[in-house]
Amino acid sequence: MSYIEPDQLHGVIDETIVLVDNNAPVLTAGGLDVAVTKNKLLAIRDDVAGKKNVRDAKKTDLTVAQQAYAASATNNYAAFSNLVDVIAGALGKTTPAGIQALGYRKTLNAVPTRRTAAPAAATPAKTA
Repeated sequence: MSYIEPDQLHGVIDETIVLVDNNAPVLTAGGLDVAVTKNKLLAIRDDVAGKKNVRDAKKTDLTVAQQAYAASATNNYAAFSNLVDVIAGALGKTTPAGIQALGYRKTLNAVPTRRTAAPAAATPAKTA
């Protein structure tokens, strides 16, 4: 069985239910039990929708948790950086152990800077 995109299936089921509703007389005349067919479609839709709702809630939870995690790192970086300085200072900043302590901060590639727009390049003067 090939992969079925769940969000796409969810949307198509709703469209199929509308199609069945709109064509109930023709389907009935063709020998199809419209009520049974619609109930089966509704059961499929509700099952997929229920799982979609669970998935969407977890995606929201994950987004919130990721933002909190990133904020924690940002909020705690300065305190960590200060402690690295204290540790390196106590070890001697030029000693191998002090350099190692300072190296931990360097591995983060975290430089608390504010980006400013680059100055506009001067346009050459036109000569006549």
